[in-house]
Amino acid sequence: MDKYKFTKGVERLVDPISVGSIHFMQFFNNLMPTNIQKKLVESSSKKTSAMGFIVDPYAYFLCYEINNIDAANKLLPKGFKLVKCKIFNDDEPKYYGIFGCVNVRTSAFMGLRVEFYIMAEDIETGLLSWIIIDYDTNTISYDKKKGLTNPNATSSFVTTHYDGTLVANIVNKEENRSLIFNSDIKKGVMKDLDQRLWLEGNLSIGYGKNIVGDNKYIFSLKFDPNEVKEALEIPLSNLDLQINNWYPNLLKDKPAKLACFPYAQHFISDSPGYSSNIKNKEELIKVVANTDFSKIKVIDTNIFKYMFLIGSILSFIITTILLTLLIIK
Repeated sequence: MDKYKFTKGVERLVDPISVGSIHFMQFFNNLMPTNIQKKLVESSSKKTSAMGFIVDPYAYFLCYEINNIDAANKLLPKGFKLVKCKIFNDDEPKYYGIFGCVNVRTSAFMGLRVEFYIMAEDIETGLLSWIIIDYDTNTISYDKKKGLTNPNATSSFVTTHYDGTLVANIVNKEENRSLIFNSDIKKGVMKDLDQRLWLEGNLSIGYGKNIVGDNKYIFSLKFDPNEVKEALEIPLSNLDLQINNWYPNLLKDKPAKLACFPYAQHFISDSPGYSSNIKNKEELIKVVANTDFSKIKVIDTNIFKYMFLIGSILSFIITTILLTLLIIK
């Protein structure tokens, strides 16, 4: 059996030409009302429920202890409660808010994403969950509230320097917030990760009130459990944090833990509006072992072409009306 079967399969789900086409069509898709966008995208997800999702090497996580428990709970949708968790196996449990800084390649988009999560427990299932409270990105995105969106943090990046330093510069001018830091990752030590957080949590990913209101929405990632077995623990002294002004007073001033993955991670993500509801490691292993990539249909780019066509027609109509008004004047 090919030990790299899953990795190779996920890589093949990400077609740069298809992704480039979606990026090109984004401007015209924006002309379509958000409610129609959402209906079309989620309708497509019912037919094509999977999306290749590759996190490139050096994904970096700044893990902050939550300072204001009441404020954190108010950011969670109904059905979730704040719980203490650990980053690495030998940690002391804390209430965590985590910034994930990742460069991703997916079946629908490519680029940088910085997501801010609050770690909570799904009251119904008991699963620890990564709840996405907000995000900044230099590429296109989709969520339940805004539909298809343009980048909100253009010219932002997370990269590595030849001297072994990770360099991050993420600026969202619209929200007047920034996350800017450098981190020497050479002195990081590989350590076992807490599996409830990193394995169970990736089976139960949701969105906060800012994105879905009080509605509960959960999706899962499918992956080899060894993808989240260990990561580099970066010494806190190796972080040069220049600015982080996200959610003032919610978190303590400095991170409690730093984690970095020095290898690519390969996932299959549920498409928007679909949830595969994997509940535990045993189910995950079985799903991964039985994955037949020849039968997987990823997000259908035809839906974006259809939206592009509608957007182009709307653009033509709007332009014609404006020109007509100018001529009349």
